[in-house]
Parts: sequence; structure tokens; C-alpha cells
Amino acid sequence: MKTLLVNNKKYRKSTQYMTTEISEKLEARGIEVLVDDGTRKFPDQDIANIIVLGGDGTMLRAARTYGQGDVPILGINMGTVGFLSNIEINEVDEYLDRFLQADYTIDTMMMLEVNIYENDSIISTSHCLNEVIIKSKVPRMVTLNYRINGQPCVPYKGDGLIFATPAGSTAYSLSAGGPIVDPELEAILITPIAPYTFFAFGQKPAVIAASKFINVNPPHGKDIIISMDGQVIMDFKNNHSMEIKRASKGLRLANLKKLPFFATINKRLKRNAGG
Repeated sequence: MKTLLVNNKKYRKSTQYMTTEISEKLEARGIEVLVDDGTRKFPDQDIANIIVLGGDGTMLRAARTYGQGDVPILGINMGTVGFLSNIEINEVDEYLDRFLQADYTIDTMMMLEVNIYENDSIISTSHCLNEVIIKSKVPRMVTLNYRINGQPCVPYKGDGLIFATPAGSTAYSLSAGGPIVDPELEAILITPIAPYTFFAFGQKPAVIAASKFINVNPPHGKDIIISMDGQVIMDFKNNHSMEIKRASKGLRLANLKKLPFFATINKRLKRNAGG
């Protein structure tokens, strides 16, 4: 049995310390430990389970890297908010054995698949847990033509568009005026960023069925970027187009303690605000 520990070596020395401490606990139980500090990826078939040490940023990286596998992931919060974590760092001794014995339920979080095309040929496929954003690098209006299930929508004009999952509804989309969506639902949120007009679909936040797919035509304008989970950024060139759809698999999060979603949201939003 191998357990993978994912930490944030670059930014948080505390996660390195806890990685060493938890590694020793696991090895004392006869478990082989692998560590992903962002410098390499391990094959899914070698891993029985994954523990993520850090904040939501570390969890987002783990989701993109391992989320399309079937490996259960436990988030241990060492950050500020910890929307995606199930337990706090001071609860490790209480819950570690239950996790190793698979004494938990699984919460499956919908993810997005993002395909980028260049002149109709696919050049990259990525996955994200929270959102994909299209916006200008500079304070300049962008115009985006997009279709939902092949049906054209009114061209969007504004600072940018956010395509989010229910998990991502409490992230950038929420800051831009989007709704909070229960993560037990499967849907794609379309949230405009400072739209130029409010009288067309897509100029106000919209929620569409997860079974639908979205195609974004080559953009009008310069210096337009695509951002996925705020961590993967690439140029959206004039000969590029994009397809956004529900990923074939969702992120499998281990749930050791059933926390009421809306009570947890309120608590963690207050924590983030310093309340």
C-alpha cells in the first residue's frame, strides 16, 4: 500500500514539516510514502490514497494532477479558508487510521475538461476543479462569441467570462456576483466579469446543465488569456478556439466527518473575512 502526500514545498515550510511528521506516522504503520511537492507526478496505479497538506491552492493542483483517477483524496487544511479540505491539521491523529481503513464516504466533485484548438486541431487538454476564465491581460474590453450545445449566444462584451463548477461557485465566480451552488448538483456556471451591457444571455450570471458543452470562438482583441484555477495560464490567440465540458470523472474527496454544506460555507467565509 502506498500513500501519496501532496504538499506545497515552494511557499509553505509548515507543510514540509507536517509532511515529515505524517510520513513517520504512516511508515510506522507499514505504509510506503510518496511525496509530490510539485516537482513530479506519480502514476495513479501506484497509489492507494492521497493526502493533501495545505490550502485550497494545493488542493486545486492535486485535483488537476490526480483528479481524473479513482484514488480517494483527503484534504487537510493548513491554509486560510480550506473550502476543499475535510479536516484541520490538529485532527490528524483523530482521523488518520479511519482514513487508512477507508472508513469514510466519498464526495464526488464535478470537474471541467478544457480543450484548446489551433486552426481546428487540438493542441492541449486540461482539467480544472474551480473554473476557467477568459479575460484580457490589460484593462481592456474583450468580445467573445460562444455557443452552448451548438446554439449561438449573443456575443459577450466586457472584462471577461468565468465558466465555473459548483465547487468553483464559492471562488472567483462568487466575487464576480455569481451564485453559490450546492456541490451535490452538477452544472456549469457562466459568470460575466464587468459586462458592457446587461440585456442578453451571458451578461448576467447563468447556470446551465452539466451535460451541455460550450464552444468559444477565436477571440476578438489582443493579449487575451485563459486561466484555469488561477494556476495554469496560457494565451488565447486569434487562431485558437476552446471547448469546455464536464470532465469524464469527478474529484473523489474522502469525507470523514459530515459537515453541513451551508453552515461550513458561512463559517469559512467568515474565517476568510477575519470574522
